[in-house]
Amino acid sequence: MEIKELLKGNNKESQARLDEIFHLVGDNPRILWYPSAGNDYRDILELSNIKKPENIRGSINIATDYGITDLPDLFIHTDYSTEHVKLKTGEVFNDGRTVVTIEYLYKLKFRDGLNIDYYVNPDFVVSTKDAPKSPKIYLLDVKIKSDKLGEFKKPVFYFMFENINFLQEVLLKNRINISHIVKIREGCGKGDNKKSISVAYAFLSVLNTKYLIIDNEANFDFDLFNRIAKNLNLELKDYELEELKSKRPPIRWSDRDVNIFKVIIREGRLTSERMKEILKPMEQKGKI
Repeated sequence: MEIKELLKGNNKESQARLDEIFHLVGDNPRILWYPSAGNDYRDILELSNIKKPENIRGSINIATDYGITDLPDLFIHTDYSTEHVKLKTGEVFNDGRTVVTIEYLYKLKFRDGLNIDYYVNPDFVVSTKDAPKSPKIYLLDVKIKSDKLGEFKKPVFYFMFENINFLQEVLLKNRINISHIVKIREGCGKGDNKKSISVAYAFLSVLNTKYLIIDNEANFDFDLFNRIAKNLNLELKDYELEELKSKRPPIRWSDRDVNIFKVIIREGRLTSERMKEILKPMEQKGKI
């Protein structure tokens, strides 16, 4: 299923904008997913094409530095906390170098007849009272203006969902392809999450993921991995990770080291033992 088959606008204006975007990106768009995104839109800046990068000194962006040519067409952000996520039109970030503005905000909803069980598991989050009682979905027209890189405009689908609920009920159940996953600042331990979305690493073959842009925390839950796979009757393929490197200094994102991997799907079946093998070398390097 494609994402356009999941969503509809709350009114004529929202539907018209939705139709316009899906017409522009065409069938099978490349989609980036940023769980626990909060109010951060840096993924747009990092995974967009830079015009004339040879004219820019210093740090550029992940796409250019690491040779990622297959860039996202659409961006999906998820976060469950209405307390922390501020969705409004106008300027939402300005540090003197980069300005982020939400130019337009449209309310969306799921199409009728979809089997999506919205649930915020109290074992997975710090405070369920911060979450909406029912799914809240927004389409944002985001503009980012960087004094070094120029101006970018991208649509962002913002789902007010707990990450694992979104992974299971929206992405995996409906077989939505996610070409890029960004896991940088999910807030396990010191933030609002109790359960890491790193469990998504087990389902990259189902999501058809090509790239991971991730921090150095995993906290992988094997029981949850097996439970989701069994509940959805998923056949998971093995994969390898090719670490992408840059000649520039390492990127820091929200004061975290960033690791970029290309995902190479293999024909064998992914088991718990194989998952441990995939994680182990990276844990020894301190990468996950």
